[in-house]
Order: sequence, then C-alpha cells, then structure tokens
Amino acid sequence: MLNKGSHRKEKQMQHTGFIWGIVLTIILSFLARGFAQLPYIGIIGPMITAILLGILCRSFLEHMVQKGQPGISFTARNLLRLGIILMGFRLNIGEILAAGWPTLLLDILVITFTLLVVSYLGKKFGVDKDLTTLVAVGTGVCGAAAIGAVAPVIKAKEEDVTVAVAIIAVLGTLFTLIYTALIPFLGLSPQGYGTFVGSTLHELAHVIAAAAPDGQDSSSIAILVKLGRVAFLAPVTLIIGYLHTRGQAAIRLSTLPIPWFLFGFLGMAVINTLGLLPGNATNFLINVSVFLLTMAMGAMGLNVRYADFLKTRFSPILICLIGSILLGIFGRSIIWALALG
Repeated sequence: MLNKGSHRKEKQMQHTGFIWGIVLTIILSFLARGFAQLPYIGIIGPMITAILLGILCRSFLEHMVQKGQPGISFTARNLLRLGIILMGFRLNIGEILAAGWPTLLLDILVITFTLLVVSYLGKKFGVDKDLTTLVAVGTGVCGAAAIGAVAPVIKAKEEDVTVAVAIIAVLGTLFTLIYTALIPFLGLSPQGYGTFVGSTLHELAHVIAAAAPDGQDSSSIAILVKLGRVAFLAPVTLIIGYLHTRGQAAIRLSTLPIPWFLFGFLGMAVINTLGLLPGNATNFLINVSVFLLTMAMGAMGLNVRYADFLKTRFSPILICLIGSILLGIFGRSIIWALALG
C-alpha cells in the first residue's frame, strides 16, 4: 500500500514537473521574442536570446529549474524536432531552383568548405569532435537550427550545444556589424552584396540585419541564398550521421542515426512549394516554428550551469572565428568566379 502511494506521489511529481518545465520554456520564449524587438538585441534573434535567458534563469532559480526537468527535457528534445519540421514551410524549392545553378553551386561550395575547414581547425586546436561538428554546421548551414538538428544525431551533450550556439551568436553578430561597415569597400552590386551576405553569415537574423542597409534588392537575394543553405540542412545532417557511425563495427541500416524528423522538414517544404496551404496558414506555421525553436533553445540554456559555461576554453571560439574569416574570403572569391557580384 505504501509502495502504491509512493509510486502515485512520484508520478504526480513528474506530471507537475513536466507541466512546469513546459510553462517555464514558454515564458522564456515570450521573453526572448520581446527582447528581440529591442534595438541591437534584435541582431542576435529570439533563439539565441532564449539560451542566454535560460542560462541566467538556471543560475538564479536552480531549485525551480530542477523541479521542471521532465518538461524541459521534453522541450529540448521533442519540441525542437517539431520546430525544425515546421521550419520547412520557410522553403520554396521552386524559388531556390529558379535562382539558377550558380547560386546553388555557391551554397554547396560554402557549406562544404566550411565543414572541412572548421573540422580541420578543430583537430588542429584539440577541440572536442562533437563540439567542432556543431560549430561547423552552425557556421556553414544555418546557425542554431542546424546545431539543434545535428546534436541528437551525434548524441552531443547539451553543454556542447549551448556553447556552440553561443559562439555562433557572438561571432555572427560581430560579422554582421563588420559586413555592414564594409559595404562601400567590397565593390559589389546590391545583388552581389546580398549573395555574399546570404552565403557567408551564420543565422537568418544575421543575414537580414546585414543586408537591410544595402536596400530591398540586396535583402531579397540575401534571404533567398540563405534559404538555399537551409535547404541543405537535411542532406548535411544525414551525411554527418553516417560519418559519425562509420567507424563502428557491424553497422546495419536500422542502427544508423537517421534523423527521421528531417524528412518531415522536407515534406513541409514540398507542401509549401506546391502551395497546398494558404499564405496566412503558412505564415502562422512559420511563427509556430520560431516559437517552438525558441522554447527549445531556452530549455537548452536551462540545462547549463553558468559556472560550467565559463569553463569553456578559447579554442572553440578561435576555430569559429578563423573559419568565419576564411568563409568570407572564400565566398567573395566564388561570387567573383561565378560572376554573381
């Protein structure tokens, strides 16, 4: 009888913790979206703001965070994947293909270049392999969303996820400001500058912020090129999943870490491309995607202790910094070679 009572009480506590954890991440998501409307903070976007708020919340409200752990874990794992699936509604495959083979080739080259260069730098500077991979995809593909998609495939620690997202946030913001200052000196047309920004900056928020000062034409092409990189999120994640398990013995197809949620992501992109949903429904689902991803990033922040975060060595920041500089130089060179400027 006592065991039954204890079991019921434990189940009730888990249920309460689940609900409280979800509520806490919802609050963080709303707060992050509010802060992201402010000047300067808007450059880093709501997702990264949510991670920082989560870290602060964990630092000052440890007991409250521990109580909500079941819901926080659910958000960081399941709602993250749902957010990535719905992010497919951002993509119109037809528009990306219509941009022409040079733009698609540019996206493929910058992603491949970044993954190879940052991976090499990670080995050179002795950075943990998983953290290097997360920094590489965050730099080369689409920032926090790419990190969130690849993390479960390689079974990365949440501390590594948070560190990688934070590095992308800081350096992405820095390069956004640098790009804006360099507009008069790059010798690029608005279309060329938009292509440069879309192919080399980290987050979509960074791309939008950096392209806006050069006008509407620059912004439109920048977003299109950036979404081309987002479209490669699924194949890149699948390839990384395969490479991550390649050295293991007796691997069967059923044991490969195939991120099935990415097929949902591609399915939503197809639905959007075919115009099967009205525009207001698509916009609503995109907003839901951003909200869920922001909740998930907040949950990841809640799982990181500030003291542990401060122990991060400078090496991961250095490989991202060098990789970003080389990506900028490489992207500018390819734009010139393909006559996209």
